[in-house]
Formats: sequence, structure tokens, C-alpha cells
Amino acid sequence: MSFREKSAWISLISIFVVATLWFLHVPWSLTPPPNPPLMHMLIVFIGALLAIEIAAHVVIALHSPKDARTPKDERERLIDIKAVRIAYYVFVVGVFAAVLSTHHGANQFAVGYGILLAFVIAQLTNFAARIVYYRRGV
Repeated sequence: MSFREKSAWISLISIFVVATLWFLHVPWSLTPPPNPPLMHMLIVFIGALLAIEIAAHVVIALHSPKDARTPKDERERLIDIKAVRIAYYVFVVGVFAAVLSTHHGANQFAVGYGILLAFVIAQLTNFAARIVYYRRGV
């Protein structure tokens, strides 16, 4: 398994775990005003995600330093482009659904959380697509 595939696995798992914990703590009655401790908790979760990602990437970079320093080749750039293209469409559909939820009575905070959820799902799609493309050998 290459360094970049390991990196995609780390990002996929860490984003999934941190986002799941975050969305389990979001109150489902998103009535204004937003809960200030909830915003502080969001910052803590983002900090935790950064710490997990940095620590895991340092470990795999120390495990195979030559592979970590290798520049991306044409195949890896193509994988990145294809994965981002898929994630883009997922994000656009998610944001569109979040904005359309205002017709069903959602307030601006629910729309904001819907857009955040769309971003998280798009990132998960991005890293999952990268893993699939690395495995398929595109």
C-alpha cells in the first residue's frame, strides 16, 4: 500500500469518526440562537481532527520516509482529479438539498448544519474514491 493510499485511509477514518461524534452532539432542535458551547465544541472537534491527522501522517511518514517524499506522478494526479470531481457533485447536491430545506421550514442554523454535513460527506466521498482508484489501479 502506497503512502498516499495510507494517507487517504487515515483521512477517511479520522473524518468519519470525528464527524460522527460531532453530529451525535448536534441538537436536533436547531432553534435560534445557536448554542455558544456548541460552537466551542466544534472548534474542539476540528482541533482533534487536526491532531489525529498530523500524528497519523507523521507516523506513516516516519515508517516510509522515501515514499512520503516522492512527488506525485501522473497516475496519482489523475486519481486526485477523478476523486475531487465525484466529491464536487456530492457537495453540490448536498448544498442544494440543504438550501431547499428552507421550503420545509428549516431555519438558517439547520441550513448551516446541512451544508456542513454536505461538506463532510463530500470529503468522505473524495477519500473513498481515492482509495477505490488506488486499489483499481487507474
